[in-house]
Amino acid sequence: FNAKNHSFSLALFFFAAAILGQLDNSIRGSGSPPSAKPPATPPLRLQPSTPSITHFVNESFIIFCQTVQKDIDTKWRDPRGQTRENTKGRVHIEKKTGLLALVFEHISLDDRGNWTCEVNGNRNGNRNVNVEREFLVSFELLVNQKISFGKTEQVQSVREGRDAMVNCFVEGMPAPEVSWLYNGEYINTVNSSKHSRLTNGLYIRNVSQADAGEYTCRAMRITPTFSDSDQITILLRIQHQPHWFFNETLPVQYAYVGGAVNLSCDAMGEPPPSFTWLHNGKGILGHNHRIFVADYGATLQLQIKNSTQFGDYKCKVANPLGMLERVIKLRPGPKPRGPTHFHLKRLTTDTIELELKTPRMTNVSEEMQIYGYRVAYMSDSEFKFSAGNWSYAKQRDFSFDRGQRFILPYLEANTTYLMRAASRNLAGLSDWSSVKTFATAAGFRWNPSLYSMHALIVALSLAWT
Repeated sequence: FNAKNHSFSLALFFFAAAILGQLDNSIRGSGSPPSAKPPATPPLRLQPSTPSITHFVNESFIIFCQTVQKDIDTKWRDPRGQTRENTKGRVHIEKKTGLLALVFEHISLDDRGNWTCEVNGNRNGNRNVNVEREFLVSFELLVNQKISFGKTEQVQSVREGRDAMVNCFVEGMPAPEVSWLYNGEYINTVNSSKHSRLTNGLYIRNVSQADAGEYTCRAMRITPTFSDSDQITILLRIQHQPHWFFNETLPVQYAYVGGAVNLSCDAMGEPPPSFTWLHNGKGILGHNHRIFVADYGATLQLQIKNSTQFGDYKCKVANPLGMLERVIKLRPGPKPRGPTHFHLKRLTTDTIELELKTPRMTNVSEEMQIYGYRVAYMSDSEFKFSAGNWSYAKQRDFSFDRGQRFILPYLEANTTYLMRAASRNLAGLSDWSSVKTFATAAGFRWNPSLYSMHALIVALSLAWT
């Protein structure tokens, strides 16, 4: 036995046991069982403590990085690995003792990813921290974006006869599924030769006037945590050259000196066309006319002061895609005779029927005979309110081809009305008749206070029977 070798073997045993962490107190002569070493407390934790958190764009959010020891220095790193040190701005930090807050005033899509709070015990002055390596804790920020339609225009125009795109710029995260409706009906874009659904809109082949209308771009999504939908309606206008809106415009119209006449020119076009009136090939001068223009029509109103205003009136309609012209020949005609018989025939609580007669005109053609009447009327209160100005009166036109009954409906019960009448022929209106006054019949007016008495009478009558 070699004492020297024995001492070396014992020392080697203790060294190995220490390295393996298995040296117990009995080896050292204590005789007690080995004691478990308490695990090290992580120096960092997050409040709220979550591996991931979900927010929508523009929402606010704050998370704290809390240290166990107050003298630990911490820092936040963004998903790109950059240290956040700014204390102001949309995303910034706020320091307090033992806490380092990460503040999102308005979350954006760029904020998605892993955010890390970290500490290094051997750097930045943390010499009293009993750690030998860098500690860190992270969370993942998941950002959802509400559905929106960006710069989508709600009125769009495309050229007739071409392929076109109805633009719909859908934004959202996660990306929603998009479907289309036309005038409220679902559009099947699968294997369709007419429509194709693309990323930023609906593609339509060979556009025609039949494709004009309302297109609804509908976005929908369903996720494990939420579901939502939204939609936008787009009015699609088909650009085309002008075409006549009505074909009922008479090529020849009549008027008389001292009267008035309206010449109408109605045409459709996209973009809406311009309207120009010419008299005998020249611009219309003077103060005896007015032009009323709408999107799809223009009316030339003439006060005929002398015979030089008769002639040919040309309406020119134009937009960038084409032009139309129409000529209306204005010829002199006989002034109609006014009504010679203007009386009340019968009345009710809300209608008045009139009796109107005018003798036939002599020395005029059959087409120039009177074909109807115009009646203007106001209640007595309306007459007083307008100071007797008949331009505020209601008017109703009657034609003989619709019968010989002249009824004014929808009147107020027990109300006095002032009325006047004029005859109509192709050349215009006659002079107005003298003003007549008629009153509607008094109607039954329901009085709620009488209801209980009415109910009592009914109850008694039922009991009696």
